[in-house]
Amino acid sequence: MRIKSSTVTTFNVGAVLYAASALAFLTELIGEISGYYLFSASWIVHEVIATITLFGFAIGGLLIWRSYYLILQRHKETKRLLRSAQGEFFEMLGLQFDRWGLSEAERDVALLTVKGMTVDEIAELRGTSSGTIKSQNNAIYRKANVKSRTQLLGSLIEELLIES
Repeated sequence: MRIKSSTVTTFNVGAVLYAASALAFLTELIGEISGYYLFSASWIVHEVIATITLFGFAIGGLLIWRSYYLILQRHKETKRLLRSAQGEFFEMLGLQFDRWGLSEAERDVALLTVKGMTVDEIAELRGTSSGTIKSQNNAIYRKANVKSRTQLLGSLIEELLIES
């Protein structure tokens, strides 16, 4: 998901205001320290510049904070949607595993296989031998009417696309 242009605009305006205020502040500070100002003006003009600089810092900071807040909100919404999509995906996997008639052990092995784990990793995780996992994978492939891990994953993705 892209960040909305209003958030980017808010950040950019805030950053420009903040940078301009910093430049004005630095210019006035150098003038106060050295006695050399970019332009000669009465003390009232310098006080007005200092006041405008203060407001520039405050407004720029608020705009930057606002854009940060909007990005955080967008991030939270994206995470929520992702969790929802993950839940839907695992529900779809369960339905497909039901259609194929997989046993509970085969479901676990199929899920770990789809996640990309190797036979040895699955065997270690499940506390069984690699041969057992290979045998279960063969049973899964047979029930799913596929010949390999790649075809199994392709079949699940195809089912996901058809369901949407």
